[in-house]
Order: sequence, then structure tokens, then C-alpha cells
Amino acid sequence: MVRAAKRLGRRIKENPFSRLPGDTISDILLRLPAKYVLRAGAVCKAWRSVTTEPSFLAAPARLQPAQVVLYTYMDAGRLLHYPRMGSLLLLASCNGVLLFRKSEGCFLLCNPTTRQWAELPQLAREVRVLRGAQYQYAFYSHQPSGEFRLLFHCRSSWFILSTGAAEPRQVNMLAETSLTNSLVTAPPAALNGRLHWPPSQTTATEMPVFDTLSETFHRMVGPPTATAGMSKLFDMEGLLGAADFGDEKHIDLWFLEDYNAGRWERRHRVATAWQPTVHREPPRAASDLVCNVVLGSHIWFAVYNVRARTARTVNLTAPNMLMVSRHVFSESLVRHSSFAARSAADLGVTFSWG
Repeated sequence: MVRAAKRLGRRIKENPFSRLPGDTISDILLRLPAKYVLRAGAVCKAWRSVTTEPSFLAAPARLQPAQVVLYTYMDAGRLLHYPRMGSLLLLASCNGVLLFRKSEGCFLLCNPTTRQWAELPQLAREVRVLRGAQYQYAFYSHQPSGEFRLLFHCRSSWFILSTGAAEPRQVNMLAETSLTNSLVTAPPAALNGRLHWPPSQTTATEMPVFDTLSETFHRMVGPPTATAGMSKLFDMEGLLGAADFGDEKHIDLWFLEDYNAGRWERRHRVATAWQPTVHREPPRAASDLVCNVVLGSHIWFAVYNVRARTARTVNLTAPNMLMVSRHVFSESLVRHSSFAARSAADLGVTFSWG
């Protein structure tokens, strides 16, 4: 047995990977999908040390291109399948974490990559039972604290629900402060520590902006489009973009060239026919953060490559029954201290990630 152990030790030492510099191993692992990185971390202590380093987790190359989340009424799907009319309703996606509403006033967070869950502080019953009230949400990552936060508005009250907090925190906003769209219909675009909503018919070309550090609202100049109520925002390569769905024959893509000066430029005109669906579903626009913009509705979309200036249209029809959500997802290996490794069954929900 002693001889066998020595032979095994020699084989490990002779492993060609053991002779590679640590930086080279890190560079190789950075290029793998998240699930394979998790498996690689279980191979040996050296690899686990690499895959758990904060610099490795935060490396730009670690972030795979974001993907648009698809959902389905059936047990099929490319990225995500959950019962849309069942126990969970997907509200938002941020930095590899999904926000679900389990019930009125009850919100769950999930990192599908690490299989960690968290439950946000529940709102008081008197807030939850307001029938017919218009709820408005905004989900974001608070960089200084590392917390995930939900900005929640009901009638005249504003609350912030944070991971790691015991109770919701009520915040004071100006009486006239109001979001033009709920998160369900138009998720805000996050950039520079701020959340941005597209202009509405009532605000012309002005966009409401929420500063996540000062926790205040202000307005800034939006894209100079004649159809403000039909524009959707997205983030691409550190620039704020806007898709204008006002014309049935094409979709204009605007980019905020100078954030401080509020200078917008129309870079692309995508020649694709867009028409509202029979259910009057609002249009969607999402970016993979690199070079592709997904434009369309919940049953069809066009993928436009801003570098190649090419578009590809996809129709989602039976038998797949796939639907396009308004959210994009990027895998994250970061394990958050306020999250727990709990199964969906423990939380009483039906959830699967593919």
C-alpha cells in the first residue's frame, strides 16, 4: 500500500497541469462556463484556491455574454423554465441573481449558478393587502455594501428591501416622484450606479433616474425620439442605449455618447417589421452587453449585431411554446454571505434551471 501511494504521488507530480503557472491555469478556467468552473474547483486545493479568489470572480473575462431569459408554460426551454402562473413570477435579473415574487409582498432571490437563495424582508400586511394598488419595482445591486436591493413603491410610500436586513426600510421621496413604468413592463437599465427608465408619453424626452447611492430621483435628457412612449433602454459596453419601436418598418437604436452632457446619437436603423401583438404586449429590448441587441415581443425577436450590422429574426411558436422575457442573465460564481444554499423545495416553490 505504501508503494501504491508513492506511485500515485509520482503520477500527480507528473501531471502536466501541475507544471503550469498559476496565472495560466486561471486564464484557462476563466474561459469555461460557470458549471465547469465549479467542478474544476473540486479537483484539488490549488484549483479551488484559484476559483475562489475575489480577483478571479470579478475578472471581466469571467462574465460570459449575457443571455436573454426565456420562459415557457410547458416543461421546456433554453435557459429558464418556471410556471409563469404558478408559485413564482420572475420580476428581474441583476448580476447573476434572479428576483422572484412568490406571493404578495414576498420576494425571493436566487443565484442559479451557485444554487443559493435568499428571502427579502417582507412588507407589512397593511402594505400588501392594498387591492388595486399600482406597485412599482426596481431591483439593483448596491455596490458599497454588496447588498441586493429592491426599491418598492405603492401609492405614496417608498420602501427599500435589502438582503441581510431584518425589516424593510421606508425612504422619503419627493411627493411628485413617480416611475413611468413598473419593472414588470420596463426593467430599468443600470449604469454608473444609477437606474434609468425610458421616457413616457407624459415626460416627452426626459428620463427618470434613480441614484442608488444617494437614494434620490432626478431627470435627465432621453433620446430625441418622436415616439417616447415606445422606447426601451439597455446597456451595452458601458453605454446607455435606447431602442425606438415607433415605426412599423424599422427600429432605431440610439446611444448616449456623452452621459454628462446628455448627448445622444442614432447609430443604427434596423430594418425589421415590428407590430404589437394581439395581447398588446409591450416591446422588449435587451443586450448581451457585448455586441448583440435582442428586439421584439414575447413571441418573436430579432437579434441585431451592432458590429456586423446584421439582423436575424426568430419566431417562437408551437410546439416549443417559448416566450421571450424582458430580462438578461449572466452567470455569477460569487457566493453572497446573506444567501443560503437551499433547495427550491425548501422554499415551497417549483423551479428548474436548464
